[in-house]
Amino acid sequence: MGNESHRDDRFSRMMFGDRRQSIRENHHSVPESNPSSLDIESILENISKLRDSSQNLKPLFQMVYPFVQGFLKKK
Repeated sequence: MGNESHRDDRFSRMMFGDRRQSIRENHHSVPESNPSSLDIESILENISKLRDSSQNLKPLFQMVYPFVQGFLKKK
């Protein structure tokens, strides 16, 4: 009754999938990274999204910052 019997039963395969198959799928789905083929458009789009997100979070930081200062002054 080793771990091998638990890996081969139907229930485990149904719930967790076939480990060998998922490893093969993950291995084939990883794109090869080539430094000379950067997608500048997607990089600029991601930078824009980050900037917009930081602008949307700015009011939250302004509300929380006084509490953080008060906590640090108590130490």
